[in-house]
Formats: sequence, C-alpha cells, structure tokens
Amino acid sequence: MRNISLNINGDLPAKELIERVKIAEEAGVREIWIGEHELFRDPVKVAKEIEYETNSEINLLLSPSRRRCSEIMKIAKKYRIALISGRSREIKPFILCLEKVRKVADEIYAGVSGKKITELASKYADGLLLNYVHIKFVEWIKNFMKRNIPVSAFGPCLILPSHFYEDLLVASAVVMKSNSVFLKTFGLDVLSKEIPEDFSRMIRTRQAGKSIKVLPEFKPIEKYSGTLLELFTISGSFKEVFGRISQLLKLCDNVVLGDPFFRDIDSLNSLKNFQ
Repeated sequence: MRNISLNINGDLPAKELIERVKIAEEAGVREIWIGEHELFRDPVKVAKEIEYETNSEINLLLSPSRRRCSEIMKIAKKYRIALISGRSREIKPFILCLEKVRKVADEIYAGVSGKKITELASKYADGLLLNYVHIKFVEWIKNFMKRNIPVSAFGPCLILPSHFYEDLLVASAVVMKSNSVFLKTFGLDVLSKEIPEDFSRMIRTRQAGKSIKVLPEFKPIEKYSGTLLELFTISGSFKEVFGRISQLLKLCDNVVLGDPFFRDIDSLNSLKNFQ
C-alpha cells in the first residue's frame, strides 16, 4: 500500500504504538509520520522507541518554532523529516531552515496550508504535505506550487462510528484554523472566529479518557460538526472513507491518515480491506 501512510503521535505508550504500526504494516502500509506537539512525547524519542520493532520507514514532523534549526539538521541526517510551522506563522525563518536542512538531508518535505508558504516551500522541498483532505482545497493549494514535486494530502481520518469521534472533531478544528488566507478565500473566517484558539484542555481531557462534551470550548466545535467533518476530515463509513482516499489519490501521490485514525483499532483493521 505504497500510496497510504499512517500518522501516529507520542501520547500512547510505545508498546501500543508498535502494536498499531504492525497492524498497518500487515495491511501493506510502509510509511509512518510521527507528529510533534507539546502534549506528545518528542517525535525523535518515539522514533527510537519503535524503529527496531517495526519495518516501516519512519518520518518525523518537526517545527523550527519548537527547536533550533541546527538540531533539526542533525535529525534530518538520520530520518526523513517534514518541516512544519507549528504555532508560528512566520514564513521567513521557516524557509531559511528549510534551505539549511535541504543541504544536509537526502530528502526534505514541507507541511503547507497557505498560498505564500506553498509557493516558497515548493522551490526548495522534495515534497509537500498538504494540510487539507477536501478535493477543492487540495486543488486550490496545488495551484501555488512552483515546481512539480510529490504531494501528500494529510488530515484527520477515522472510520465511524468510533469512540474517538470527539478527537476527530477537535483535530478538524485545529486544521481549519491553520491559515487565515485560506479561511477568507473560502468564506470560513466568520465560522472560525467561533472556534476556540486553545485546544490544550480538550486534548488533555481526551488523553485522560474522558468526554469533552461538558467543556464550553467544545460547544462551538460540536455546533459546526457537520461542516468540520465534511471539509477537514476523511471520515464516515468504510465505503465513504476509502472512496475519499481514492479521489485524493487522483490528485496526490500519497494520503496520510492523520490522528485519530491510529488510535482506533477497528479503523486500522479496516486497512486490509482497502484495495
């Protein structure tokens, strides 16, 4: 399954991550992307925990807003990485770091969500991770590429129904708020203002295994759940999910199944049925 990759994150124990990666490998997945977030274990640490127990290519998402570019350059000599902006919206230091990493890495990807960063990153990166999984958004952002390089659609994914439905909604809201120009272009800026800026309490609550329905910051996310799921996730029945993936693969070289897909064993097991 060369065209489908799996995103995992370091807030599950190493044993559970290895178990999930092996399920994906049995279905033919051979590429893993480990995410970076202040509420997750460091992706480099996670990579070391799982690399000798699995057979997949390990890739890391790293942000120059969270660590020095010199450190990223060292990491890039061992692992393929995708540079991501993280919380920072400053493009200049991102591109400067991308140029530096490119000089030492065999291959460097860049995560993109807006016009300017796509234009610049596509000049230097060997591939792009597009922060969108809806066809019209993927078509929109690809228009700004300056070079014809491999692209992956990367977004929250889940087979429904699932116990991780609330995680899916939070992930969709995070993605939606990633770029202001994008929001204005598609008339989503007004809706976005109702969605909270800080997702940390919701994430911590879900990590503790508790529902977030009672949290006030979850109310607007729940209110717009239909829009968020349709525009910013690959979710629904097995047929709906893999139908969307098939559509995306007509536009992209690869689809990365984003958090919370890896959390849900049933979703992972469904991979073996995808042809």
